[in-house]
Amino acid sequence: MSSKPAAAVQKMFFREAIARAVREEMRDNPNILILGQDVGRFGGSYREFDGLFEEFGAERVRDMPVAEAAMVGVGVGAAAAGLRPLVSITYMDFMMLGFDPLINYGAKLRYKTGGQLTAPVVVKTTAGAKGQGVAHSQCIEAWLMSVPGLRVVVPATPADAYGLGKTARRADGPGGEVDHKRLFPVAGEVPIEEVAVPCGSARICRPGTDLTITTHSFMVRTALEAAKLLEKDGVSAEVIDLRSLAPLEMKTIVDSVGRTGRLLTLEEGQITTGVGAEIVTRVIEHLGPVEFTRVGALPAPISSNRILEAACLPDANRVAAAARLLQIPKNIVSSYGR
Repeated sequence: MSSKPAAAVQKMFFREAIARAVREEMRDNPNILILGQDVGRFGGSYREFDGLFEEFGAERVRDMPVAEAAMVGVGVGAAAAGLRPLVSITYMDFMMLGFDPLINYGAKLRYKTGGQLTAPVVVKTTAGAKGQGVAHSQCIEAWLMSVPGLRVVVPATPADAYGLGKTARRADGPGGEVDHKRLFPVAGEVPIEEVAVPCGSARICRPGTDLTITTHSFMVRTALEAAKLLEKDGVSAEVIDLRSLAPLEMKTIVDSVGRTGRLLTLEEGQITTGVGAEIVTRVIEHLGPVEFTRVGALPAPISSNRILEAACLPDANRVAAAARLLQIPKNIVSSYGR
């Protein structure tokens, strides 16, 4: 019996995978342009646009003022006029300055015009903590996933940064691409062939039988570390990388929780009205009551102090501890609380 040959891959950094996807799409579609701070000769704040200015020039790779509302407004307007802008917001904390044009105009345009107009703009931003303090460290992607008409992709690997990025830039409506700053120097295998990853396709990173962990972006790495710790205790954790939050693919999650009987949601953002809260609700709607717990950042601003920052964020030990509690029968857990 002959087996299908493995797809050819090349190893590259997360930031390089982003640049490759953008470069290929810009070569194929002259309507794609980049707007943002330091995206030109500098190549992006995390060098995720390296080489694009040299190839496509200042007309298609445009440095913009430090005015996020204006950048997103120009991007949404240009998209409505037929272009396909990629608007780069260096820190997700400042993306909220562009919420008015992105949400009230871009995401609603198809609905307001009966499908006659769309705004195929992608707002790409960087989230997560890395020693930069309260105004440069937030993960607020849960805010975006509630907006009708707006796609939200959250890649965790170089392959998905490449594949999801291509999908986002080909879509007809607006979208948000959220990249975690700790992932830019991470290396991984990316297909040599041009392959787009569809939105709404969760991926099982590690199979397991006792517990389902759902997560996204940099927290996928944390979940996998926690799964190794749990394995030493005889607990088999299945880890699911969501890959996109809108659309949110539930079949993979529901099937997994249906098998394992337990659910732990993990995110770097807040658990109050967070991604995990939505997942738990939808799982219960499908399966009825299940044992679950949610893990996220502590309810405090992210400190500039590295020790306090680490104390606020989820890590593998905290995730493993929460997972172990899920293995304890309910009557024993209740006695702990008395």
